[in-house]
Amino acid sequence: MQNLPVTHDAFFRALMDEPGVAAAVLREHLPAEVAALLAPDAPELLDAHFVAAHLRHSQADRLYRARTLAGGELYIYVLLEHKSAPDPEVGVQLLGYLAEIWRRLDRQRLEQGGAVGSERPPIVPLVIYHGAREWTVPLSFGETVAAYPALRPYLPDFRYALLDLGRVPDEQLSDQRVARGGLRVLKYSYRPDGQGAAVLAAVDDLLGSGILVSAFIYINWAYDAVDRRVIEGALARAPDEQREAVMSVMAQEREQGRIEGEARGKARGKAETLLRLLERRFHGVPEPYRARVQAADVEQLDAWIDVVLDAENIDTVFGRPAAH
Repeated sequence: MQNLPVTHDAFFRALMDEPGVAAAVLREHLPAEVAALLAPDAPELLDAHFVAAHLRHSQADRLYRARTLAGGELYIYVLLEHKSAPDPEVGVQLLGYLAEIWRRLDRQRLEQGGAVGSERPPIVPLVIYHGAREWTVPLSFGETVAAYPALRPYLPDFRYALLDLGRVPDEQLSDQRVARGGLRVLKYSYRPDGQGAAVLAAVDDLLGSGILVSAFIYINWAYDAVDRRVIEGALARAPDEQREAVMSVMAQEREQGRIEGEARGKARGKAETLLRLLERRFHGVPEPYRARVQAADVEQLDAWIDVVLDAENIDTVFGRPAAH
């Protein structure tokens, strides 16, 4: 339990991996004309090894393979945009990600003895955004590229589907209970005014699911405005095993925070001592060295303190040769 995720990306991945959640989110929030193409089977989450190089760029994504009613394949790339405001770079990011996925599909086809260069499967991008400000970035990549009309045929263009959680009423986030609860948790991470009610409503949806523990850990990390007593009250309604798991992780986080706080306090004290020694010894501390001192850890500060009294000048304290 000590390794449970406490980031937007990690909670999103855990949510999408819950049984039935991905299928519900995709069918409900892809454009209707795309969802109508899908066969009733659940989409297949591709093995992480398939997109390993791609995942190094962004850990907040999932790639699915779905069958179509006509018997073909359709790939769906889902990206969580976890910034608090719309990112105008998302189109460029998606362009790179889609190209990487097609390259890997081509390589896979070659390894299986097939040919490449035509009949590549379609990939539909879906961006899920939970920031506080409304999404205003164009959904068409071509709209972000300035060009004369004659150049348009020579430039890349694609559209991505968008789920802006802040513009969807809570009860319409999903008809699937766990998907609705998890998306609600993400939705209010940047919306302080609704966090208390969101905690209680989300717990109702998530009780009995495998994501409940991760949701509490994420809420404890991401929800700054909610009264801790609200979280504790909601936690009291969880099954004993899950409640104990959450409390154990929270206790570990508090202990880790205490240890890190003590280390920061100790470093601040040593930094003040070193700066006083430098002032006395060399009659001033240039700003770049002052910044290094204030950012250093205890081990590094101790090493500088050990040499400051014998150093010929301030440069040699910080490992630079003296100027001749």
